[in-house]
Amino acid sequence: MPYATEETSSVAWFPEGNLCHSKTCGPRTNGIVLEAMKGKLSQPSEWDRSEPFCVMDLGYVYNEYQRWTSLLPDVKPFYAVKCNPDTHIIKVLNAMNSGFDCASRNEMELVMSQGVAPERIIFANPCKKISDLEYAQQSGVRKMTFDNEAELQKIRQRFPDAQLILRCLASDPSATYSLGSKFGASSATSVKLLQCAKSWGLSVVGVSFHIGSNAKDPTAFDKAIQNSREVFDAGLRTGHDMHLLDIGGGFSAHNFDAMASSIRQCIGKYFCGIDVEIVAEPGRYFAAGALTLACGIIGRRDAAANDEDKENRHMLYLNDGVYGTFICNIFEPGPQPKVLRASGDFYPLDSEDEYERYIIWGPTCDGTDCVAESVALPKSLAIDDWLYFPEMGAYSTCLSTGFNGFHSDRETIYMSSDPAADIYL
Repeated sequence: MPYATEETSSVAWFPEGNLCHSKTCGPRTNGIVLEAMKGKLSQPSEWDRSEPFCVMDLGYVYNEYQRWTSLLPDVKPFYAVKCNPDTHIIKVLNAMNSGFDCASRNEMELVMSQGVAPERIIFANPCKKISDLEYAQQSGVRKMTFDNEAELQKIRQRFPDAQLILRCLASDPSATYSLGSKFGASSATSVKLLQCAKSWGLSVVGVSFHIGSNAKDPTAFDKAIQNSREVFDAGLRTGHDMHLLDIGGGFSAHNFDAMASSIRQCIGKYFCGIDVEIVAEPGRYFAAGALTLACGIIGRRDAAANDEDKENRHMLYLNDGVYGTFICNIFEPGPQPKVLRASGDFYPLDSEDEYERYIIWGPTCDGTDCVAESVALPKSLAIDDWLYFPEMGAYSTCLSTGFNGFHSDRETIYMSSDPAADIYL
């Protein structure tokens, strides 16, 4: 069964990065990524085939930055390093003059080691370790967020000339991960904090908010930006030099057009005629679609035909799970797997194999290590076949653990679907 190439497959291929839109390939996985995975599995037998591996497409990062600047030309992205601290992503975004959202000393050290100037970093953690705050002061990272009086006191004592950004309360109920219960000052508290900062001689230069990670409701920005304008004006009345609006993160590449349209309208509605620098903190927007994960099937279990449990008859066990790259699957369904190799051959994109539904488990002994339920895949799958999962670049490899003795590191192959990004390989 030959591997489907651009010449042999019946699916449509597009010149812009060879995007493949077939059922088996997946919406954003391109031919170059598939060829890289095929090449990895075709290596001589000395390669350890027991471990999962990744392919990162730096061309994806490059193109998504271009898309961002096209749809939100007046909003400068500050990449949320926590999402995926891969230095190759940082290099691409640094070369494109992106800013960086860092939450710790280690993240600041990482981006500055790649040539990022401290002026292009926001220390976007409203509750900072004192040692990290002192490092920011020594390194010249002046822009930082806060949302409480205790944090102001800490900054007053150790970094009084910092440029402060007041984190305001905001939320999108449809977001996968809400942040409003942990961070963000209410409107009344914001006014008090602005007055407190002024009385202590501290400089508040802007307002920030975060509606939640993986936000889905474009209209959530309306209330958040309206509230930001009210706090912004309160800062001006208090005597602060307010000139920055940070609209946070939560962006996904899938609904970015709608999000960008809503943001443009809201900024025009609430900040029209105001001299303000606008920034954002996208993470998964840049990282999610850049990484594809390949996993091997290490076990299969099938119940008898007369088994009472008709829903869970077929099970696959992978060499990666929720204690590894799939940790976010605990909170939300992850990307649907596709077949990379079946029964020793590379799977054709136009295969008509009979499908059945599987539960997919990770390798650990924990009964909650479930990657996916009721997934339709070819009936013929067997041990040593491989699956791949597109869009695995966000909050995955950086959260992987070594539970049960399984390796947390993932070998990554770097490539580019856009020649313009080849220089970052």
